[in-house]
Amino acid sequence: MKLTHIRIKDFRSFSGEHEFDVSSGVNYFVGPNNCGKSNLVRALELALDPDAKYVPERDRPARPGALGAPPTTRITLTFHVGKTSPEVTLLTRAKEFELAVRKARKGATTGKIQTYAADREVRMVTSFAGHGGRQTTFQARGYGAASLPADSQQHLKLEAQFRSVVRSAVVHSGEDLESLLQGKFRQILQLVIADHLGEELGKAEQARAEYLEALRAELLEPLRAQIQDRVGAMFPEIASAKLVPDLPSVAETLSSVDVQLGDDLVTTQLVDKGTGVRGAVLVSMLQYLAEQSRRSLVLAVEEPEAFLHPAAQEAIMQQLEELATRSDVSLLVTTHSPYVLSRRADASITELRKRPDGVTSKAATCAGDQSRAELIGSLYRDAGMAGVLERALTIPAGTRAVVITEGYTDGEFLRIACRAAGRSELLEGIHIISAGGAKKVVFQAILARSATDKPVVAILDHDDQGRAAISKLEDFGWAKNKELVSLASWSNRCAKGHDVEIEDLIPSSLWENVVKRVGELDAIDSKQKCGAKWHFQLSTAGKAEALTILPSTMRAAHAQGLVWLAEEIEARVKKIEKSSATTKAYAKVPATS
Repeated sequence: MKLTHIRIKDFRSFSGEHEFDVSSGVNYFVGPNNCGKSNLVRALELALDPDAKYVPERDRPARPGALGAPPTTRITLTFHVGKTSPEVTLLTRAKEFELAVRKARKGATTGKIQTYAADREVRMVTSFAGHGGRQTTFQARGYGAASLPADSQQHLKLEAQFRSVVRSAVVHSGEDLESLLQGKFRQILQLVIADHLGEELGKAEQARAEYLEALRAELLEPLRAQIQDRVGAMFPEIASAKLVPDLPSVAETLSSVDVQLGDDLVTTQLVDKGTGVRGAVLVSMLQYLAEQSRRSLVLAVEEPEAFLHPAAQEAIMQQLEELATRSDVSLLVTTHSPYVLSRRADASITELRKRPDGVTSKAATCAGDQSRAELIGSLYRDAGMAGVLERALTIPAGTRAVVITEGYTDGEFLRIACRAAGRSELLEGIHIISAGGAKKVVFQAILARSATDKPVVAILDHDDQGRAAISKLEDFGWAKNKELVSLASWSNRCAKGHDVEIEDLIPSSLWENVVKRVGELDAIDSKQKCGAKWHFQLSTAGKAEALTILPSTMRAAHAQGLVWLAEEIEARVKKIEKSSATTKAYAKVPATS
């Protein structure tokens, strides 16, 4: 059973109605501090935990102008129900409930009627009106807010079955193991242990009973007898005495378990470990619950990356991904870290923002395998850095080498030319990243090299900006004869020393076609006479038009300049691979004394 949709109305910073689709993978909620992420988690917790307290002064948003009755907080959760025996029973009772609602509203209950249960769907609604009293009900398709009395048999049976099928747990930001095991988490852990280790739990209860009896009969009996004799002699009305050891139950013992971690020599209590280690333990416990539970779980984890370095954050991401792959686990995560965000297609990333009036709203949503640069910009001081990191970290599987270009069309022109020349193999396994300008090539290239062990090559125009970028990369140890390709090395470049951009590698006759199609004013920003030829500096519109014209007009003879560049990239990649292999081989040679 999976949570598929959340609707929140008038709860804390969620003033008005707000809807969120829930994917089958990990559902991430990002945004700056105090944007409402914790309020979303709290709403989920409030709806699923019947013992959670609603405080109107804290949880209900004020009505503008303070006129009229206070708004009703309403949280609606939609679930897709599976096919286990308890879930089949849940759907049966849900259908009975919906039919009872239809009957009470004098609607048809036979024939071609539609119910949520028929689509394996259950919608639970939790409302808080007036002084904050809780009301739980379920929706019937086509009947809006109409429902049955809470004490009706159909409602009681449906809610009881729902509560038995679904359990929820929340790990709040900074929460420690002790506080977690004192809350609802303890009940879930005990249920899971009872389901998974029922026989072992029975043996533990029996061992406890035997231990308790041994304490009474052997260790405490002499003391008990003496107390009874002496006190009974003084007070004849006292006929018996009992000494009862304060021995915690098995459930209480499980709730006070102490986790100790360390190496082969020394272990340390979890409380003495850093927040990062404690967070990893909590996520591991969630994994255990998911693997062993016979019930569906809705889990929410706040900021699992807290105090972890980036590599450990990525490890947590993998654990969360594994946790969410189960068909009976729904997982919501709030985070400030781009390293925790999954790139799986079944993951979802939602950005929350808070308006100037204090109201939280959903800014945007994307799947895990889509670009999330615009969504996670709020995680950085400079929103543009999100795009740089996103491009650096998004390196597809099977990549042989990474090439950084100044602009998007640079890579597209390379691909068009290699296809036209029948040399597409030159770019096989080459992942091209557009930096968005020569200056940004420096940052993008350095980040890409830190994100992969594959060769990284940077291509730069032979102009002021390109030369400056090459100089900076050289300061970081990049070599002109290996990682850096300057178009100054093109053998057919202008003899008069003019700047060389990648468009110059394409014959000017093809650019004249683009200029005719678009018009010179729109197609080019400037042009420069060079002997019998022209150097064209294309505009954005001109480059866009070129991408539509060149695939059909470029021939092998036109592609020689760009094929040279592709061959140069191939040569540099092989050179880097050879150098890397030599370095690794040298590192394996044992040092001699």
